[in-house]
Amino acid sequence: MPEDGSSAAMVADEPVVDIHDIQGDILAGFRKDHEQFSFLRIAEPAAARRGLRGLVPRLSPLADVVAFNSLFRSMRQRRGEIHGTLSVTWAGVAFSATGIAALVSPEEVESFEDEPFKLGMAKRSSLLGDPTDASLPGHPARWLFGGKGTPVDAVLLVASDDPNQLEHTGEALLELLTREGGFELVYVQRCHVRHDARGREHFGFRDGISQPAPRGRLGPGPASFLSPRLVDPADERALRFARPGQPLVWPGEFVLGLERQAIPPDNDLAPLPPDPPIPAWARNGSYLVIRRLRQDVDAFAEFTRKAAAELAQRPGFAGLTAERLAALLVGRWPSGAPLVRAPASDDQELGADDFASNDFGYANAHPPTPLRAGVDHPPDRFAAAVADGNGAICPVAAHVRKVNPRDQGTDIGGPRATLRRFILRRGLPFGGGPDETGDRGLMFACYQASIDRQFEFLIQDWVNQVKKPTGEPGGHDLLIAQAQSRESGRMRRAVLVGSDGSEAAIEADTEWVIPTGGGYFFAPSISAVRDVLSE
Repeated sequence: MPEDGSSAAMVADEPVVDIHDIQGDILAGFRKDHEQFSFLRIAEPAAARRGLRGLVPRLSPLADVVAFNSLFRSMRQRRGEIHGTLSVTWAGVAFSATGIAALVSPEEVESFEDEPFKLGMAKRSSLLGDPTDASLPGHPARWLFGGKGTPVDAVLLVASDDPNQLEHTGEALLELLTREGGFELVYVQRCHVRHDARGREHFGFRDGISQPAPRGRLGPGPASFLSPRLVDPADERALRFARPGQPLVWPGEFVLGLERQAIPPDNDLAPLPPDPPIPAWARNGSYLVIRRLRQDVDAFAEFTRKAAAELAQRPGFAGLTAERLAALLVGRWPSGAPLVRAPASDDQELGADDFASNDFGYANAHPPTPLRAGVDHPPDRFAAAVADGNGAICPVAAHVRKVNPRDQGTDIGGPRATLRRFILRRGLPFGGGPDETGDRGLMFACYQASIDRQFEFLIQDWVNQVKKPTGEPGGHDLLIAQAQSRESGRMRRAVLVGSDGSEAAIEADTEWVIPTGGGYFFAPSISAVRDVLSE
């Protein structure tokens, strides 16, 4: 146990993770303004293995990514810069079940325990709510990659601070993999932060605010945490949060073969022992889900305009605007300010504060979390989050509440039961530009230890269900849900609570987020790429 006299002494020792073997995007995140996703098919396995041998030294380990991110933060704070000036380019790789079958054997794929991974996203598409009618947008038959006519065996990830360096490195690594005919390019997607609306996705909302914090240490030192601990150790929240609103989760929920998260009635401050990964070489690897999601910005704007105008005629919803309705569907204002801390209007300053904008709950009033002495961050003087159990301020069907119920009890147990549902979200917007037209959307990517228990559970059991995760007054996640039924077709609905306590249901029969490609992949350790997949 730690001997620093802090509340951390109540938490079991955290494991030292293999920072030289785990790919850096998994636990730390590349966090770049520009990224290229190259989806590949294996044409000739022997040549593909040779190409992978050449790729191994170009893969970015966790050690490098953590060191750079730390230096970047330090220099930016010291210089008072907003964006920073350091530049680096990272690379990662992951394989679908068919890719591992081609490089190793079909029998090796069968030994994996995650059934969705073995089947692939296209075969699980209808379970995610995607259309079953092949004539409809979103059906796998119409995907740009990963669908029934466009299978992929691997994905190469290249991320950079510099778009020119991204292009140079991306081309060089693709040449390395395709030079001898081992891999063939199926599809390539360039992504970039929207510099005209930095940090926001195409619907206009700040994205990527809420993420779990993986437990673990980078080395034997007492303070060498993978996720720095910024909460005042005298506050009980320091036991379970790395920084305000960011819950600590044992790393085995994201990386195979590491200590796993326990939930009540077990002690969630002590880990469950690692599950021996099968196959054994899967240790230090992670499942990667990728979804290319096209956003119909005009349709979303038109829906919120019409629905807000109709609702504004009802008692309890007078004066409702399209912007406020959109915020109710998301659970945040465009700046990122959460509704439970800014109920009346957007607060740009709150939204820009990385700590305060994530420091809230729903079931209980939530005073601001105090920071550890020496943390270079202004104190949280914003209005505290108020209790909102019935969704009068932030609807229970709001997107951010659906996928992260925070301090609420859920259909699977108490608030801490959600610790085993978290995913590490990555990805960036694609498309758009000065005129903000054309094909645009989000390249969604996330890492987890179980596609079945994490990503698919969130989509099937919470996002696409009316009464889950927290029950009444209920509704689908209208932002991203893809609900289909024999009775209602593609109709989705959500319930809003007015200022007088009255309830109003709004319905939509058109999605604004449409899948146009995707796949389930496994991001192996660097040693597994070297010793197993390229042998």
